[in-house]
Formats: sequence, C-alpha cells, structure tokens
Amino acid sequence: MPSVVGLLEERERAALARAEGLRGELERVQAAVAVAEEAARRAAVAREEVVDALATAPTVSDTEAVEAVGGAVPRVEVPRWQPGLDRAVLAGDCAAIVALVEGDAAGGGGGVRARQMRDHLGWQASDAREQAARFRAKRLVERGWLREERPGLFRPRPGWAG
Repeated sequence: MPSVVGLLEERERAALARAEGLRGELERVQAAVAVAEEAARRAAVAREEVVDALATAPTVSDTEAVEAVGGAVPRVEVPRWQPGLDRAVLAGDCAAIVALVEGDAAGGGGGVRARQMRDHLGWQASDAREQAARFRAKRLVERGWLREERPGLFRPRPGWAG
C-alpha cells in the first residue's frame, strides 16, 4: 500500500505539470490576443484613412466623383448657410441631399439616414457609397445646412420653415 506522503507527492507533481501546461497555453492565448489587437488597430487606422479620404471627396457631379476612385478631382467647398441663401448655391449631390432631407421633413418624416441618401442619389449599394453620403451630410451639418438630430439621423437646419 502506497504511503500518504507518496500519494501527496504524486498529486503535487501532477498539479505542477498541469500548471506548467496551462502557463504554456496562456502564453499562446496572450500571443493570439496581441495579434488580434494589432489587426484591430491596423483595421481602425485603415478605416480612419478611408473615412478621411471620403470626407474630403469632391462633390462635383458627385456620382462621377465617387466613381473616380483615386483620381485627382477638385474638392467642392460647401458655403456656410446664412439667411437668404438658397440650396441652389450648393454643388450637385449636396443640393440633392438637402432637398431630400427637407422633403422628408415637409412630409412629416422622422429624418433621413445615409443609406436613404445613397439610394436617392442613385449610387450603387455599398458601404463606401453610404459613407460618402454620410460625410457629405456631416459637412452640410458643419456648414449649417442640416442638423444631425441623433447619430446618423439628419434633419433640416434649425429654424427651417418648410
């Protein structure tokens, strides 16, 4: 019959071996987490670069501008809204976005999202095109033409009377 001390020593060796195996597994998991975090960081940087590029995308005949990926197309400035200024001063798709949002409000709608803008402009259904519409709307918000009531929900500028 084995001794009690011998049994305890055997249990101790087994527990130490199990702990060593778990340490190795922990190191592999920590390395995998570090790789995943780095991939997430790189994806975030790439997303920010694309968002930045789309934010400065031109609004010439915007359907053409969005098609001209990588082409050097001049950026169209959006004038700051002021009393007496009509949306006719806005370039192509920006004017169409303001008209869509104002039409939605006049019809009692609850606001317009970028996907609706993209569809209204006749752009191909894609996340990039939706982002381009969102950035145009955000630029219109910055310039006082629209307001963003909640994140991603665009309404006419404050004081707009339809």
